[in-house]
Amino acid sequence: MRGKYSPTVNRAYMNDQEWWTKYSGSDKPSEEYVQYDPEGYDSYGYNKDDKDRAGNYEHEYYKNDSAHPGYADYNIAYDDADSEWGFDGVKPVRI
Repeated sequence: MRGKYSPTVNRAYMNDQEWWTKYSGSDKPSEEYVQYDPEGYDSYGYNKDDKDRAGNYEHEYYKNDSAHPGYADYNIAYDDADSEWGFDGVKPVRI
């Protein structure tokens, strides 16, 4: 289902499947559970308020909102966020 992972983390995971583990510090030996990275986002790309780095909620990516019937599986917010966010080798960044 579109939206489970924020499109703001797509390129990060494409480049390094372990980026979040490294960035969040959860790869370090510790007894403490790490839920959020230093910027306050979980491994799916959402913060404690369920918003992603692009400012969208997960549920905003669910619906198909194309004005053209030929593009039935299309979401404007998702595609915008996907094209605006990249990966700098450490974390997702706006490009």
